Amino acid sequence: MSISVTLAAALGAASMQGDPAFAGSGAFTASTDADRRAFAGVRAGTLGVGLEGGYRINDYLQVRAHAAGLVYSNDQTVADIASDFSLRLASVGAGIDFFPFRRVFFLTAGARYNFNKAVYNAQPASDYQIGDNIYPAAEVGRLTGEAQFAPNAWFAGAGLAGRPWNGPVEVSLEAGVYRQGTPSISYEVTGLLADDPAFLADLDLQVERARRDLDKYDSFPLVALNLRYRF
Repeated sequence: MSISVTLAAALGAASMQGDPAFAGSGAFTASTDADRRAFAGVRAGTLGVGLEGGYRINDYLQVRAHAAGLVYSNDQTVADIASDFSLRLASVGAGIDFFPFRRVFFLTAGARYNFNKAVYNAQPASDYQIGDNIYPAAEVGRLTGEAQFAPNAWFAGAGLAGRPWNGPVEVSLEAGVYRQGTPSISYEVTGLLADDPAFLADLDLQVERARRDLDKYDSFPLVALNLRYRF
């Protein structure tokens, strides 16, 4: 919430600057200099930590390529089973930034090749409810679920980018939405029931329940803070 409020306030301040000269002077200036159009840097946000690079084509357009990843682990209940949950983020992509006022405010959109997935292992228990039936844990063995998201994802948003006191270092903050689609769910079991038709039918029901639980990752907020060196 604080990030959204800060971004909104900064956007409002930027929109009040009516003089195009603001694009190249001041304490927080736009990167429109002809000799500092290329950049490389690091980024951190909801897609993970990674690298990016790009080029400011002109006062209005900039292209970027970036890669990021992160592993996030906690305990979650997936399809009514307490699990050790791990969200494994990894993606690479590119996008274009549009500066409608030639200054620090920009709109951004692009696509990413998406390796994101979730892996969840059922925590030890005496039995598990799979589908509509209860099965002894000794016969189920290890129960592992995996959610694979679509390989092609897209993002769109807005942000601010500028260089403090006209130096070579640029700071950028962006916020928007990341869309990666409904996950494909699979389960793996190691016990005696792994080939039992009735158990496998219940496991198919478990897949549908897990998909409903994990559908919240279909789209999620994209927030990133970028630190760049322009040259």
